[in-house]
Amino acid sequence: MIEIKEAVERALPRIAIRFQNELVLASPVDTGRLRNSIRVEANGTTLTITMVDYALYVEFGTNPHIIKPKDKQALKFKAGGGDVFAKEVHHPGTRPNPFIRNTIRNKISKIVQEEIIKSF
Repeated sequence: MIEIKEAVERALPRIAIRFQNELVLASPVDTGRLRNSIRVEANGTTLTITMVDYALYVEFGTNPHIIKPKDKQALKFKAGGGDVFAKEVHHPGTRPNPFIRNTIRNKISKIVQEEIIKSF
């Protein structure tokens, strides 16, 4: 009889692929950089999720904050059809988009169950 641990180890690569696909589908898209960076890898009995560092700010949102230039004297961005220069910008913050937590809550149990059953 196959042990559960062995079944999980065999299923984990398939779980990783399916979970990665679900995260990609759930991720918000502006430039596509976040979506294209999502990777889920199986390591023994562990899944490792990696993506661009700013995914943290997408997932949990940000508080209002001030943005200042690092190496220049002014910030430059497009607004109202033209270039705008500013010494600082008062960013209002961003709302959280918990696409990672929602995918874990809503998808991972079913994926794990289906793939482990296939491993027996």
